Order: sequence, then structure tokens, then C-alpha cells
Amino acid sequence: MNNKLFITIPLWALVIFGLFGITMVSIADMSGTACPSLFSIPICYIVNIGYALMLGSLITNNIKFKHHFFCAGWGIAFVIALFASLAEFFSGGGVCPSSSGGLRGSDAASIPLCYISLVVLIVILALFIAGPYKQACDIHNKNRQVKNMESGL
Repeated sequence: MNNKLFITIPLWALVIFGLFGITMVSIADMSGTACPSLFSIPICYIVNIGYALMLGSLITNNIKFKHHFFCAGWGIAFVIALFASLAEFFSGGGVCPSSSGGLRGSDAASIPLCYISLVVLIVILALFIAGPYKQACDIHNKNRQVKNMESGL
């Protein structure tokens, strides 16, 4: 089994896991208040867009779009997960949706989903850098070498 599969499969799995998870929170939010809002927009919807952009980056073959989609999606999701995790930690709870459903305030045993998202996003970044980003850099460097050889440099 080649090394590429050890990066690609977990990367796809984690992005799909994250997208599925945040979609479930977004659906729960439509029937109640599962996530806090930012300017009257539920934050889980914004994070959902971030994970969808990351998935789009894995689907597309265009190297420029791949990196732009990934950076935009990952950046959106990471900033929200980071600030939500900090707010959850320092406020004592009630900021992030929890593993038991709803906001974590009354159930201290549940895990805030912003913590899970933060860890998943860090692993996704490491896998993306080791996989698609490295491949794109290799292609770019190879193309540059060919151009330099053709121009006589």
C-alpha cells in the first residue's frame, strides 16, 4: 500500500466526519438553539460552509482552487473552533454545542464539540500539508525545472 493512501484516506474521512458532524448540529439548530449566533447567523452554519469548502478542495483537481478552497474553509472553521474553545474553557461552559446535544451548561460530563472540531482541524491541516499541498509543491517545482531547462537557465 502506498504512502499516499495513508494520508488521503484519513484526510477525506476527517473532512467528511467534520462536515457530517456540523451538518447534524446545523439541523439540530433549525429545530432549536443548538449553536450560538454571530450577527444573527448561527455559527454552526458558518462552520458548515468551512467544512464544505474543505471538501470542495479535495474534490477539485485545479491546484489553485484546491488551495484557495482549503485555506478559506479551514481558516473559517479553525478561527471559530479556536475562539469558541477558548470562550468555552474560560466561561465554564454554555458556549459550544455538546456531544449530548444542545449547549453545554447543565451537563458537565458532555464534551464541547468545539474542542473536538479544533483537534480534528489540526489533524486535517497536518494531513493536507503532508498530502495535497506537498503534491502541488512537487508539481510546481517540477514544472519550474522544466521551464528553466527549456529557457537554458
